[in-house]
Amino acid sequence: MTARGAFRAAALGLALGTAAQAAAQPGPTGSTRPRTAYEDLQMFSQVLNQIRVNHPDSVDTHRLFMAAVQGMVSAADPHSYVIPAARLSPQKEEQLRAGRLHPVPIRFAYVGGMPTIASVAPGTLAARQNILPGDVLVAIDGRPVQAESPVELEVFLAGPRGSSVRLGLERERADGSRVTLERTVRRERGDDETAVPVVTMLDGQTGYVRITTFSNARAAEDLHAALGRLEREGMRRLVLDLRDNGGGMVAEASRIAGEFLPSGSTVYVAQGRKAEVYDSVVVRRSFWRRERQYPIVVMVNEGTASASELVSGALQDHDRALVVGRPTFGKSLLMGGFPLTDGSLIMLTIGHVKTPCGRVIQRQYRDVRGADYYRMARAERDTAGRPSCRTAGGRTVYGGGGIYPDVVLPEPQPAPVWLARLAEDGVHTRWMGGYLTDNAAAFTTAEALAAAPRLPEGALAQFRAFAQAQGHAIPDGADADRHVERMLLPEIAGAKWGAAGYYRVAAALDEQIGAAVREFERAGQILSGAP
Repeated sequence: MTARGAFRAAALGLALGTAAQAAAQPGPTGSTRPRTAYEDLQMFSQVLNQIRVNHPDSVDTHRLFMAAVQGMVSAADPHSYVIPAARLSPQKEEQLRAGRLHPVPIRFAYVGGMPTIASVAPGTLAARQNILPGDVLVAIDGRPVQAESPVELEVFLAGPRGSSVRLGLERERADGSRVTLERTVRRERGDDETAVPVVTMLDGQTGYVRITTFSNARAAEDLHAALGRLEREGMRRLVLDLRDNGGGMVAEASRIAGEFLPSGSTVYVAQGRKAEVYDSVVVRRSFWRRERQYPIVVMVNEGTASASELVSGALQDHDRALVVGRPTFGKSLLMGGFPLTDGSLIMLTIGHVKTPCGRVIQRQYRDVRGADYYRMARAERDTAGRPSCRTAGGRTVYGGGGIYPDVVLPEPQPAPVWLARLAEDGVHTRWMGGYLTDNAAAFTTAEALAAAPRLPEGALAQFRAFAQAQGHAIPDGADADRHVERMLLPEIAGAKWGAAGYYRVAAALDEQIGAAVREFERAGQILSGAP
């Protein structure tokens, strides 16, 4: 053995021996009590000193410290994060907040240090690009992502209204395989259009309203106008659709709940470690606005989050509505900003929000791996082990991770693999542009298409041929045809008539809406005081 080899062997033996000795030693505090913060700070100082003294390269200690701070904050929960001072862009952020720049209509969260899609604003171009919660952003215009927090990423992605940006996304499929996708999205605000894109009568007495976001400062006013219109058309019962509503302004949530609850009713309660975080928000209705009295069915799913969970939870707790659908996402945290001495900013969770009867909406986030935090919302969940409380009418309602529906609908079947591949590759989008150029006159109004949601004769054959030429084989049979129509018809309506057209036609194809309508007898019983 050479001298160099002997040195390496001795060094390796020393390292292994030291590690074994350390593993064999009892902890500094023993096994009977947890370590104190002072002891952990001592250990941190030891690690920093060892790097400074022994690392062969020159190391920026502030960079090391900020990395530790970011890791510490992100370990607290998936929604807390740090904005380093060097990455703050006050001028561009001011332009964004003032409306001179527009963001991409996608909400990101950093999970395990990776920018992860949390939700996409409904009705936007991005919502029709097959971008899913849990997708990880890996590139922007072909370059690696440099932003280290949701706010920094929002500012970085902002630009002139209507301009586009290319996003590289990594997706883990249900079978465990991974695929990298590229999507071009337009910079636009989810609140550029109405928050209530679909207002219609499903039959002679049933009104249907879909609220897609509470980020629109006009959401409550839009709903108020929609309800007035439907009431003039003879509405005596309401389907309020909050599916895939990722939330927004809690002030709008309380105003929307106030359309249906008596003045003085609690909408939600905020609580934190500090007393000043506490807040009990109640309905404050103007004297000229009356309280609606008809039966309501509220539709929710795994994409119902944050402020929209506050609305559905308040209506459920007060026995004002029957909640139908899937367990909601489970996000109800209060955030606060705290500056550091170097100019960095910590955005930290400072409290939880509860429903009027005391249910915690926020679901478990500890010991959850990366994007699984967002995928967990789609897992099958029942009432076993959930905390519960009773409403004034004697009904048992459940918390502990989202709003649990009174009537749980079956989880929608996942799209067939061949259909998912079509969507991932954007085949339907490329086909639709050319098809509409030649056949736009075949589609007169969104209402007409919703009343008879079928593609014109020959369209399916044309799409099959187009997909085949793009390397995608579509199975034969009526089931495959139905899947294709359900994918294409809302997209065609969206291209012709915007978000309102998209959601009107999608509603006509939606079996869950039919299931919700069948629950009005029970909704009426709840309203009359029956448990």
